Amino acid sequence: MKKQTNIPPASKPVSKTKPLSNSKPLLLDRLDNWFNLHEKPVRNSLLAACLLFSFFLFNTRISEGNDDSLYIESGYNYASNFLHYYYTANAPFYPMFLGLIISIIGIKLFWLKITSVLFNFLALLFFYKSFRNRLPSALLFPVLFTIAVNSYFQYFASQTYTEAIFLFVESLFFFYFFKLLDSLKESESVPLKSNYKIWLAVGFLSFFLTMTRNVAAVVLLAMIFYFLLQKKFKYALFSLSAYLLFKIPFEIIKSLIWKNVSQYGSQSNILLRIDPYKGDGPENTEHAMGFVNRFFDNSSMYLSRRFLQILGFMSEKTLENIGPVAVLVILLFAFGLIYTYRLKNNYLFYASIHTLFLAGTTFIVLQQRWDQPRFVMIHIPIILMIIFYGLYQITRIRKSGFGQNLILCLMILIFSSSLLSSLGKTADNLPILSKNLRGDKFYGYTPDWRNFLQMSEWCAGNLPDSALVASRKAPMSFVYGKGKKFFPIYTVIAVDTATGYSNPDTVLSYFRRNKITHVILANLRRDPAKADGNIVNTIHRILIPFDKKFPGKLELIHQIPPPEESQIEPCFLYKINL
Repeated sequence: MKKQTNIPPASKPVSKTKPLSNSKPLLLDRLDNWFNLHEKPVRNSLLAACLLFSFFLFNTRISEGNDDSLYIESGYNYASNFLHYYYTANAPFYPMFLGLIISIIGIKLFWLKITSVLFNFLALLFFYKSFRNRLPSALLFPVLFTIAVNSYFQYFASQTYTEAIFLFVESLFFFYFFKLLDSLKESESVPLKSNYKIWLAVGFLSFFLTMTRNVAAVVLLAMIFYFLLQKKFKYALFSLSAYLLFKIPFEIIKSLIWKNVSQYGSQSNILLRIDPYKGDGPENTEHAMGFVNRFFDNSSMYLSRRFLQILGFMSEKTLENIGPVAVLVILLFAFGLIYTYRLKNNYLFYASIHTLFLAGTTFIVLQQRWDQPRFVMIHIPIILMIIFYGLYQITRIRKSGFGQNLILCLMILIFSSSLLSSLGKTADNLPILSKNLRGDKFYGYTPDWRNFLQMSEWCAGNLPDSALVASRKAPMSFVYGKGKKFFPIYTVIAVDTATGYSNPDTVLSYFRRNKITHVILANLRRDPAKADGNIVNTIHRILIPFDKKFPGKLELIHQIPPPEESQIEPCFLYKINL
């Protein structure tokens, strides 16, 4: 005879929103019941909206941010030299995944981007599956619809950044971790053999998260911290053990194949610097108070300006941080977290801790100059869920119909703001998308970028394979150069602090040592929206003193646009005669 277990079936709802006793259901309670009665068509509408806006906002081009190109270049390196290449600039899994795709179809940018669209869709689906019946539907669906139509989420859904795949793996992690909490809920005496498969899934996905994004190493700490707060010390140990069951074998395999490489080595060195673009040294090493300042500065920036921009309430051109908004977001999130604990909603309570660990670590370790919305965007779904949950519960406790009306108005406002922002961007994007799909792959770039990328493509088609071209954005040159290797130059070589230019003798030695034969000199704008002559002049500051001291060693062999045409932000290719 089989032993009876106390694990509830997966399909069984864990929690329902019940009207308060002896009271007429409030607005959100009634809306919650309506969503529950019409759950299937609402869910299908949610997924359809996600796919529709993935098409409306699809971007066939590589971004000017460079990191997405770097992932593709690294994927190509895995595909062509798997046993002798290990990506260490960030977490390695996504380049490995791209390497698998590239090994099958080659560098087909459109199809690489389609995989991100798929990850974004699956992330939304599993966020729904994870929080269904654990967050009132009247809150869950408005949040998910906001995410489905949001232009920022859809932008990264068609880029080869890690955001889409991270959100997918995170949603899977929530799905299985919540199943684990279900299995532990009924009785403390559930034997390990009854739910070991779920423990293994949680251990694998927590490990998998760290392989997808370096900062996700703190997810293990979040799990352990959660169980320690619950005084379930055995489960804290199980969490660590389940993670190590996958981490240890991987580290052994990695040491056998790739020797002594560290996933965190190169990035941790950069994050410890005051200025990430300057070298290591005591004068450029961050001190303890510097990390404290980072936390407060990043919190102000990401939870005010970036938070409002993502939700469509602030122009993307705005650079002003609004401290009181960040404080309000933090207080509302803390309020919601307290209610998840008081009402023993362990699912949302863990999600709160999980997000606090991830976002808090991000705000501590990142230099403020990185300032990219994607670093907080991935936390927006949970932040909104927790804030709305706290507000919702206080209105139910106080039986405040007016309060619930305000919450509904706020959710509608946030959704509408995201929708209107996305529709505006859709109107701009569809003509560009149409041109790109018809074969004009550079349409949509400003002239500076178009000239630079066309030059990269020209190098691939007209220079011998032995030519090594230096480029300010080498991974982007690689993608549009059809897989040709370019040499990256991100900073001024041997800079003279008095002039800000390079030492020409050191540059000559540098070119010879690295066997650089050509260099691209582009006029890339500092401000993408302004052609005002302010350019990224890293290569200029290297070549000007070099050409002055060694005349004749730089030979112009090609320029775009050609000399007979109007020279709008031209790009030049020089041969280095060493």
